[in-house]
Amino acid sequence: MIKAAKTGSPRLNPADPGQVKAFAWPVWPVLYMAVLFGLSSIPGQVPDQDPEGLAASFAWVPPTVQNGLHLPAYGLLGWLWFRGLLRHLPLGAALAAGISLTVGYGILDEWHQAFVPGRFPSATDGLANALGAGMAAGLFGWRHGRPNP
Repeated sequence: MIKAAKTGSPRLNPADPGQVKAFAWPVWPVLYMAVLFGLSSIPGQVPDQDPEGLAASFAWVPPTVQNGLHLPAYGLLGWLWFRGLLRHLPLGAALAAGISLTVGYGILDEWHQAFVPGRFPSATDGLANALGAGMAAGLFGWRHGRPNP
């Protein structure tokens, strides 16, 4: 339980691992969002130019495979949000909030790609992001919504 300070505001007790864990959960989805941002910041192939640097590392991956990777990538992001939010919200609310955060981030990331050379925003990618989050929500809800035997 969080102890109230003399001013009446809640205070985190670093010696209590349960309290630290309860407040530290957003670190994981935010760190993962930073990884996704970094990956989407890699320049794409500009026509009539050979890919350079980090972009050359991903040039061999066909576009259909790259598009398919949105499902597990955003499914994992959704799962991280669901897992943390379930500590503070009922299952349905945690799933709704997690889907909203994941899809919202996916939309922002697609917009961000409009400013990366050789990349462009794609409604198909946005749909794949939402589908990945939705599939993860279904699996998470099934796993956590059933009674324990």
